Amino acid sequence: MAEIEWASAAGARSGGESDDEIAEAARSNPAAFEDLYRRHNLSVFRFLRARTKSDDDAAELTAVAFERALQAVGRYRPAGGGFLAWLFTIARNAALDMERARHRHGTERLPELDPTDIREPLQTEADLVRKEQLAELRSRVSKLSEAQREAIVLRYAGGLTAREIGATLGKSEAAT
Repeated sequence: MAEIEWASAAGARSGGESDDEIAEAARSNPAAFEDLYRRHNLSVFRFLRARTKSDDDAAELTAVAFERALQAVGRYRPAGGGFLAWLFTIARNAALDMERARHRHGTERLPELDPTDIREPLQTEADLVRKEQLAELRSRVSKLSEAQREAIVLRYAGGLTAREIGATLGKSEAAT
């Protein structure tokens, strides 16, 4: 798997300079962008992992998303959902670009949620119960609209707030 530096989600939003302040500094000093990467790479990876088939695909897309963000940080303006919504919009677009490219080249689409896809080995009765619960949850989530599934992934894999999800998806906070 490609190298990913893991950061705690709690540490990503606590203490120190705000994302907007760091993004402002990164406009004139690209090395400052490293702090944004350290804060948010895990949540972006988790979001992209929920959209891809493998850790390697998610890691590749994470790298693409941060590369695009670094190149565009000079155009970032604090508004809407803030830096995190802006970053997740870039990550979402990178995933959509990959999906379109695979479709054009005849390779398969990014996976839909499969209620039977449990990757952990079963060892105990509790594992069997957990597998059944996860299968039921995945089955219910797979019946939601694409926008609803996307919002769930942004919330639980990406850790975004309703405001940030709305900004990422182009919807109001209330609609989210």
